Amino acid sequence: MYWDDTRLVCFDCISGRRFAVDPEIVRFLHRLDEDPPSGVDRAATLRSLGRLGLVVRTREPRPWPWTVWMPEAAFFHFGTRAETYAADPREQDVALRVKAARNPPPAPTKTVAGRRMSLPPASSIGDVSHVLLRRRTWRNFSKRPVPLVALATVLKLTWGVQRWGIVDGQGRVALKTSPSGGARHPIEAYVLAANVEGLAPRAYHYDAATHELVDLRRSVSPTRIQRLLGNQDYYRGAAAVVVMAAVVARSMWKYPRSRAYRAILADAGHLGQTFCLAATALNLAPFETMAFREADVERWLRIDGVNECAMYVVGMGSPAPGHASRPGRISERRLR
Repeated sequence: MYWDDTRLVCFDCISGRRFAVDPEIVRFLHRLDEDPPSGVDRAATLRSLGRLGLVVRTREPRPWPWTVWMPEAAFFHFGTRAETYAADPREQDVALRVKAARNPPPAPTKTVAGRRMSLPPASSIGDVSHVLLRRRTWRNFSKRPVPLVALATVLKLTWGVQRWGIVDGQGRVALKTSPSGGARHPIEAYVLAANVEGLAPRAYHYDAATHELVDLRRSVSPTRIQRLLGNQDYYRGAAAVVVMAAVVARSMWKYPRSRAYRAILADAGHLGQTFCLAATALNLAPFETMAFREADVERWLRIDGVNECAMYVVGMGSPAPGHASRPGRISERRLR
């Protein structure tokens, strides 16, 4: 529950619904916990609350999986889960141009007063420097398919288990190329292969332990990718899209405190950068986006959105000829 101006609002993480409630509801709910509740017919009251959708009745009460991260992480995750997207993402660009004219964006870097010391030029670290400097977010792709070996390489270098370790008293842990809080590695990878040599255009789960793809028997098309990615039509040409989903129990097991939710977000970010660098090294065109229809993606992949939650999306294709100098430029089509 939280205050929104002068209203008390109740947010239900399970249904995603928000209710404006009378502040007296807090006192009332507290009385229901009394044994026996004073002046309250508890059974009748619960039935009434159930009819209003405020109470859920179950045959076998099960603890809400996010209880250990309540209320902060659960409120943030489920409270920001639903998002609507414009039919054309260029509409936001129009709005931002208007906004920038009257309210310019903040400075992209910070300047602090004080004594300054010039640093020597950055030295080259070989191929790593080259790949870092070449990495860009692409929105323009050719129709050339991505080789299966290239996809396999990126998957292995990003999500694949490189070796196994043992934590005394806790058991085996996976070791990968990217760091993970407590070596929990909660992120799973789901591949939407649209234009990959040797792969049917379908959704697959990447088994990080065995380096295999498991066919989920869900058809993939440019139109579906566009819809799932919040109508971003410039990603229709992507050859492969990877949905990162977090198995939250892995992190909750070691860190039963809501701050650990931050580690999952950081983990997804680490993996996103690793993916982009690996794809860039293979002369492919990577991208990453937080704009996706979370509930639709989860429903389509048949993950429950509670124990396993979609967190981040990356993808790649073959670079479009002539776009090397402006890989992320959005087409002006329909832009007012």
